[in-house]
Amino acid sequence: MLPFVRLVPLALLGACAPAPLPPGAAPAPVAPPPEPVHAESLHPSPYDPQVDLQQEREALRQIAQTRSFRNGAPRNVSLTPDGKHVLFLRSGPRDPRQSLFETDVDSGATRELVTPESLLTGPESLSPEERVRRERMRITGTGFTSIDLSEDGALVLLVLSGRLFVLDRATGKTHALATGEGAAIDPHFSPDGTRVAYVRDEELRVVPVAGGREVQVTQRGSEKLTHGLAEFVAEEELDRDRGFWWSPDGTRLLYEEADTSHVDVLSIADPFHPENAPQRIAYPRPGRPNAQVRFGVVSAKGGPTTWAQVAFAKLPYVAHASWPKGGPPLLYALDRLQNEGSLFAIDPATGKATSLVTEQDAAWLNADPTVPRWLADGKGFLWSTERSGEWQLELRDPAGRLLGELLPKGFGYAEVADVDEKARTAVVLGSADPTETAEWLVSLDGTVAPRRLAGAAGEAHAHFDASHSTFVSSEATTATMWRWVVRSLDGKTERAIPSTSEAPLRPPTVELAEVGSDRVRVAIVRPRRFRPDRRYAVIDAAYGGPHAQVVEQSESAYVRAQWMADATGAIVVAIDARGTPRRGRDWERAIFKRLGSVPVAGHVAALQALGAKYPEMDLSRVGVYGWSFGGYFAARAVLERPDVYLVAVAGAPPADWRDYDTAYTERYLGLPDEDAAAYDAASLLPLARRPAPSPDAARRLLLVHGTADDNVWFLNGLKLADALERGGRPFEFMPLAGTTHMLLDATLNEETWLRAADTLRNALRARE
Repeated sequence: MLPFVRLVPLALLGACAPAPLPPGAAPAPVAPPPEPVHAESLHPSPYDPQVDLQQEREALRQIAQTRSFRNGAPRNVSLTPDGKHVLFLRSGPRDPRQSLFETDVDSGATRELVTPESLLTGPESLSPEERVRRERMRITGTGFTSIDLSEDGALVLLVLSGRLFVLDRATGKTHALATGEGAAIDPHFSPDGTRVAYVRDEELRVVPVAGGREVQVTQRGSEKLTHGLAEFVAEEELDRDRGFWWSPDGTRLLYEEADTSHVDVLSIADPFHPENAPQRIAYPRPGRPNAQVRFGVVSAKGGPTTWAQVAFAKLPYVAHASWPKGGPPLLYALDRLQNEGSLFAIDPATGKATSLVTEQDAAWLNADPTVPRWLADGKGFLWSTERSGEWQLELRDPAGRLLGELLPKGFGYAEVADVDEKARTAVVLGSADPTETAEWLVSLDGTVAPRRLAGAAGEAHAHFDASHSTFVSSEATTATMWRWVVRSLDGKTERAIPSTSEAPLRPPTVELAEVGSDRVRVAIVRPRRFRPDRRYAVIDAAYGGPHAQVVEQSESAYVRAQWMADATGAIVVAIDARGTPRRGRDWERAIFKRLGSVPVAGHVAALQALGAKYPEMDLSRVGVYGWSFGGYFAARAVLERPDVYLVAVAGAPPADWRDYDTAYTERYLGLPDEDAAAYDAASLLPLARRPAPSPDAARRLLLVHGTADDNVWFLNGLKLADALERGGRPFEFMPLAGTTHMLLDATLNEETWLRAADTLRNALRARE
């Protein structure tokens, strides 16, 4: 998936999503300013010659060094089953290295339990497989990056440099597990907490927590035949990052086998060390072979596998897999074009697959990763669907028969957070306002109207304990950064979890609005020294692609936009036009086979409506910037609509969709052999090769791309640069040597955004 991070929209960050713990944090005391730096690259705003360039550079440096204020925020939050303690990972404000912490809910006392340095000395070492996996999951921290809590809450499982460690919370002692040579990946406790399953050297393995030999559960794995790992498209496009699941009784495991022997292999060379062999990665491109997957059940002691009798050749994408308490192994499988999907219950003894629910859509199916949610009493499961044109949450019996719809029309469902079978309630997230996400208590019997839980209007996400009575709510508004609060359903408990994140030197001031006949949601960020009697250039902070929003009620979403407004003296706007989620099926599916033209037209219409509503916006001077799909949008905007956009900064744009991955691209454009016209229309290359109609219409473009990008491969940047050159188009190319799709290096991040601001400012100022 072209990435999107909830904390900072991808278009504003240059890294990335969709997605994951909400980043950000409650305001905290600001660290002392960094050492003085030169600010020659920052030019005075044409509207405010008194702007303090040194302060603007320091504000940008803070964004880069705090990783957009994600450092210091609680991550991987887990409540103990009794709801009395919260376990989480946290780093320093400008240090991504995370340690394990615990907060006592009653007293509020927080203590550090384990640091990476206490377990291993020396630099962290990651296997190539783990590096790729973290890139897919958008993990930006170091040190501990995941925790697994045993069901009784007594033990905590940690991973560091591919080694496994278990913390006994009662004694505070930590011991290493004997996992053999090689890095352990994605470990999880057995339900009784006595064993740990993980993947090492492409095989699924189990090791006793109390000590003992490692058991290799699967056989005949290789570099191209992996057991227990999610394949590329599952991690990148289907929101599934796991490849195995324990049975509820701990005797067996459901796991994935992925065969990549027929998938295209692409190379990433190290430009600084051409003597080194290139990294080789299996990457499926549209119309080309995918990984061949199948799922099976095996004893935790090893032995033969019982394979699920699903036609994986017809339904190659498994968007959901689980083995819930009270239910059978479950697989939700989609066809290659993602028009058809079927939820299967698997008999673990025979592999027989029974279809419980089928879904169809003429464009594509969205897969909700929080369902199916099987009731632990075995009496049914929750399912979500867009069958009616908007999201609806359903209760179905164990055979898949519909028992009832749980939400009123227009509710704005987003996801399931918790289910309490005994109380006959569920907690879901959603809102009729697509810029907001709230927590709601919903009756499973439809007897009581949904009740909104405590918390300010804005963004909220919940993590529950085993008793379903206590939860951690992560919350933000347009005036506050993310904070984490322990709450109880009865409202009697409210305890903040401390963050060490810095407060922004330049907190954003944002106005949310609706414009045009479509009531397009927009966010408006003005320069700090804005004067209503003057007219300002406008910068479109764009994403524009499917499955992502840039307009939301979260202060952290606009920190970079505020910096860009201050550094350029322009008004920065974010726009969610047609093609974005949470406005109904038809609104989102408007981009089907029109992946580029519809977003650009939607933004242009929104800009025109903004200009009519806000006379301070000078629409004769409009620029645009974005990353990933936002980079694609930015490049397309100046090529397709030079009458509107004067300048663009395009980060890591997919230049030709034939070079992006199968599951994402074919979902929106179809197969390249059958829908060649849609691919041609969506490509940037024909637009770039076409000479500008006049010298005045040749707009400036800064193209930025990491040479080690294995999401939107560097070849996209090279192809676009070549096409621009052949078309006689003015552009600059900024390759980032050794950089992936996530721009994590603080210095490089800072210098890249300074260059972006200079490019936008200079072009817009020239047209005053």
